[in-house]
Amino acid sequence: MDKKILYSFFDGYASKEEKEEIRSWLKDSEEHKKELFKEREFFDAVILSEKVCQDPKREEAKRPLSKSILYESIKIAAVVALVLVCTCYFYQSKLKQASLATNIVTVPAGERAKVTLPDGTKVWLNACSEIQYPGIFIDSVRKVKLQGEAYFEVTHDKDHPFIVQTKKFNIKALGTKFDVDAYEDSNNFCTSLMQGSVEVSEQINPSSRIILKPGHQVSMTDGHLKETNTIKDYDLFRWREGLICFRDLTFEQLMIRFEKCYGIHIIVLNEKMKSYVCSGKFRVSDGINNALRIIQKDAKYKFERDENNTTIYIK
Repeated sequence: MDKKILYSFFDGYASKEEKEEIRSWLKDSEEHKKELFKEREFFDAVILSEKVCQDPKREEAKRPLSKSILYESIKIAAVVALVLVCTCYFYQSKLKQASLATNIVTVPAGERAKVTLPDGTKVWLNACSEIQYPGIFIDSVRKVKLQGEAYFEVTHDKDHPFIVQTKKFNIKALGTKFDVDAYEDSNNFCTSLMQGSVEVSEQINPSSRIILKPGHQVSMTDGHLKETNTIKDYDLFRWREGLICFRDLTFEQLMIRFEKCYGIHIIVLNEKMKSYVCSGKFRVSDGINNALRIIQKDAKYKFERDENNTTIYIK
């Protein structure tokens, strides 16, 4: 049996002759009855308003022109809406996937790196530092995680605060320039503000917070924030330029900094040198031997490397 005739019959448009043809066809075989029921199920399952095999002439005669235009417009609008919904869902799904994907940048000892975040914020990472951030910022806050030292130039967005999360403290900003020193293998923590305003708070006690003004810094004492101080030496933040700048730093603390900058282990065997206080400025590119020889002019010590050239002993 021609399916067009069956669909016309299901839709109520079959002619008298077509109906007689279907009756005769059904009498011929039980298989024909099964086929009729099968096609009827298929016909009922079709969700499109327009029938599968209608006669265009009958449809035009049945429906006025104005209604036909309206009908077609509704169909087009429905299709467009469906496409837009699917596209929006697909886009939102991709955004969600991107936001859940975490980017991790790790800087080894002896190196530095510069990273531009999805919102345009620029970040300089010092040696032995790591930053984690999402592929796209879609939440109400722009949050990153930091271990080590980094200098931030945050893109201003008053509706989406920028938060740097460290092991013990959070630094919240809108659009500003600041430095964070938060190595997890050290008991030191310091946030220094160059421009704008930041709020530093404790992880375990968020109500304990300090708002910094430009030219000030806050550090940690006994695991908690202490009162702010003015920045006395901006050269300390020139590590982004490949410089090691230090003032009134003990020799032992300086050697810890040298280990990060040069990627080498340093063991101070000379007890007198551990508390020796020194100040100076070196280019990382000049090498650690050059730095140690310059300090050696004012302090009495010797240094040598092990056979594997991975450790320096200060004697």
